[in-house]
Amino acid sequence: MNFPELFYMAEAEGELPTRTGRLNAVIKDIKKIPTPTIDSDTLVSILNKNGIELKSLTQKEFNYILNGIR
Repeated sequence: MNFPELFYMAEAEGELPTRTGRLNAVIKDIKKIPTPTIDSDTLVSILNKNGIELKSLTQKEFNYILNGIR
């Protein structure tokens, strides 16, 4: 495995503090919730835990999260 592959895999697992890595960490945390829905307070808490503020999310990033949890 080469260096770029290692970083790609770490980012995909939400292990890197890049924006995409943080979004992937949010997806992983949402998937851990045992209910099929979450309330807005829980979402904001998960986002904040991973260093993202709700108001900073773009529509593209929000869609990325939605597609990731399906």
